[in-house]
Amino acid sequence: MLLRLIAENITSFKDAVEFNTFPSSKSHSHENHKITCGHATALRMSAIYGANGAGKSNLLQALNLLQMLVKAETVRKIDFYDELAFKLDAQYADKPSELAIEFCYNDSVFYYHIEFTTEEILLEELFLSKRSKDVELFVRKGAEISINSDYVGKGISEQFQDALNRLVRPDMLLLSFLGKYYSSESPLVVDAYQWFVKNLHLVLSNTYHAFVPHMMDTDPTFSDLVNTTLPELKTGIEKVVVKKELIAEEDVKSGRMMQLVKQAKEHPGEPQSTRNRYTDDVVNVIFEDGNVYLKTLVAVHRNLYGSEVEMSLHDESDGTRRLIEYMPLLYAIIQKDMVYVVDEIERSIHPIMIKDIVRKLSESTTAKGQLIFTTHESGLLDQNIFRPDEIWFAQKDAEQATQLYPLSDFNIHKTANIENGYLNGRYGGIPFLSNLKDLHW
Repeated sequence: MLLRLIAENITSFKDAVEFNTFPSSKSHSHENHKITCGHATALRMSAIYGANGAGKSNLLQALNLLQMLVKAETVRKIDFYDELAFKLDAQYADKPSELAIEFCYNDSVFYYHIEFTTEEILLEELFLSKRSKDVELFVRKGAEISINSDYVGKGISEQFQDALNRLVRPDMLLLSFLGKYYSSESPLVVDAYQWFVKNLHLVLSNTYHAFVPHMMDTDPTFSDLVNTTLPELKTGIEKVVVKKELIAEEDVKSGRMMQLVKQAKEHPGEPQSTRNRYTDDVVNVIFEDGNVYLKTLVAVHRNLYGSEVEMSLHDESDGTRRLIEYMPLLYAIIQKDMVYVVDEIERSIHPIMIKDIVRKLSESTTAKGQLIFTTHESGLLDQNIFRPDEIWFAQKDAEQATQLYPLSDFNIHKTANIENGYLNGRYGGIPFLSNLKDLHW
């Protein structure tokens, strides 16, 4: 579970700004949204609102950057398209950026903090969060590394720490170095590293799920979820099936397909993903049962005469295709302790459909995962779906820096129509427009 994220001097965040999923003492609805992890309690849903340019997507980009850094192991592998620092105050240009995150994994609560530039790591620290006092796992300031061997692992000797001071370059992350290469020596650090690699999933505007065809073909429970949900949402699709074709290797002419076949044979049972160059549909290539197969999704409709008609997903609307890509997300949140963070969850999807999907997750008493998303869809501002402490707003202050605050900061009656209040500007987080008559419109 993601407990909190703090960003400072990065894109539109000037001074330290915090987003968190801690339940407020003022909110008492939807008790099924609370999940206990370690000594902490987290909320399993959060919606972030704000005007265009307010910085809500920047919060997700900050989290995405942190995950990219951990996976890449070094700042030098990250393609920084622009300077990270807050640009509207010259005093911040030469200051480092900072990100801190608190999260729960395997019933342990971790706090990780990094201070960095596009060239090096200036400060990095990992703590095991306790109810009364946090325990330091490691602290790295510049070239100096200090590891708490009593907690991190018995394999951390003085000689090992001395070697780390030589092996870990200024641009490298110690969390990644220990978590990836020294798992037996540092099991707690491995847990923190694995949360970033396996449990945190970001769905940004350019993200798509690469393995839906293979999941539909091999997981009956997932297939049932898809073929139960899509008809309920009135997409016109009766069911989705997998078209599985044997690939004759001697007939493969495309260089890209040759590469996928080669990779599939090198990794039996693991699907390789690409897009059909004609339809843009996601296809999977997999080596199983001694053969190479191509798996593609096909939408089945029923015509006026009751006959089934198969159609390529290319013929479906953008919204329908996006709904299908959301299915693994819904499945994972229901089945597993995963964190999904989605930018503009309503993009291309009808408001009634997205509200129905979010409502299903809200009402679930068995869901194990966490969903955090940004949105402009005011129809989701419904106390039958969300608690006040699960709704956040992003707004720029007088310095054009992003500030974040939850709806629970306001006195909200349990019967209040928060959608109307939001649209009337009562809580902020909306664009303030000039009078169009004054602009001669």
